[in-house]
Amino acid sequence: MAQLCSAECGMGTQRRDVVCITKLGSDFNVTDPSECRYREKPPSLQSCTGTGCEARWFSTAWSACSRTCVGGVQVREVQCLTQNRTLSRLCPPELKPAKKRPCNNQPCVADLDENCRDKYHNCPVIVQARLCVYAYYKTVCCASCTHALERRHTEPSR
Repeated sequence: MAQLCSAECGMGTQRRDVVCITKLGSDFNVTDPSECRYREKPPSLQSCTGTGCEARWFSTAWSACSRTCVGGVQVREVQCLTQNRTLSRLCPPELKPAKKRPCNNQPCVADLDENCRDKYHNCPVIVQARLCVYAYYKTVCCASCTHALERRHTEPSR
């Protein structure tokens, strides 16, 4: 029977006793090693890896922020691993790093053009009809569309 690995963590060796045995019927008997001299002797030592390595939390780098303004989130992978990079459940839960964090909480600021003026009196209707996404309406109703965009980015999410 093999012994435990000599290293609690990392590379070590395992030792076992190798004996010469003869079989007589269904009985096995330990005999003198000279009886096995013509047979290949199995190794009594072998390499092993200790599995008691201390586990700790590992995490990847943060992802890019999900939004450029008005609050987004960044995420990352967090896993508990031993020193030989095998998954473990032995990490202290209270020390687990965050998987998610807020980012880019500043309000979105539209670039205001000094010459931005509504060219038509019905521009508020264009905003209500949500036509500011089109370049033409964005140009002819510049002021109304810009103010609508600012309001949308500063209003709390529903």
